[in-house]
Amino acid sequence: MKDPLTLMNKLFSSVPKREFAIQDVNLSFGVTSASPSKEKTASSEHDDGVILLVGRSASGKSTLLRLMAGMESSTSGSIYINGHKVDDAMQMPTSIEQGTTPVILAEKPDLDDTKSVIEWIQYFGLDNIDQCNRAWKIDNGGESKEEETKEIVQKLSEDFASILTLSHEQCFSPPSELTPSGQYLFGIASACITSVAPSIVIQQNTEATPLNSIHYPVILFDELFDTEHSSIVEKCSKGITNLNRAGGVMISATHKPEYLAAISSRTVTLSGGRVLTDIRD
Repeated sequence: MKDPLTLMNKLFSSVPKREFAIQDVNLSFGVTSASPSKEKTASSEHDDGVILLVGRSASGKSTLLRLMAGMESSTSGSIYINGHKVDDAMQMPTSIEQGTTPVILAEKPDLDDTKSVIEWIQYFGLDNIDQCNRAWKIDNGGESKEEETKEIVQKLSEDFASILTLSHEQCFSPPSELTPSGQYLFGIASACITSVAPSIVIQQNTEATPLNSIHYPVILFDELFDTEHSSIVEKCSKGITNLNRAGGVMISATHKPEYLAAISSRTVTLSGGRVLTDIRD
């Protein structure tokens, strides 16, 4: 009998090597600057809804999300966020002017009850602001600046929670008491404050006001709802729609586009790492 390792190596050596994951893809998605407490001021008219990425497994959906999130580097081509090129595989913008970190969500948050929902959202905001400050070697300005930052994070956290339809009771409850739909909305709110953390750093270190300098979040769903019942997605739809109408950009890689069809604006079909179709509703 042959050694199992030898057989396994032979099997893998016979599998054709993928030369690319994404190739010849040229897409643009509208990203806006706005305050969470105000309606969207400018956007792409075609992208006023969740953008769906569809296609078979290994078609390039997740790879495209990872490239946008800076978790992988491209061998060629360019990705721009808010007009600034993403050059390296980093989980935060490579330049402070970029202002937004796209955040990938692949599952509900799994957090303990040591903090309330709103406290967890604020925690993610403050933690990512601290990461940005350290990455860009920015002095936080001492105790007074820290208090100002906390006030901004608190305000934005409450705004995101409200827009996503998390009630006051849900915000001040422990995560374990949330319904399944509430857990998803909690995860999206946490991703929002993480995404805009660089914008808060910009506001703290320039003369810009919070309303003008804080970009809206870019949230990437990587098959986020695919394993859930459609009724849970329906319960999340109002909050997701609110966030999009207020300026948020949401892109969903999914095998179940029908779940988000009612609130989507565009469907991009990938096949073999290339765009097969790009349909705008």
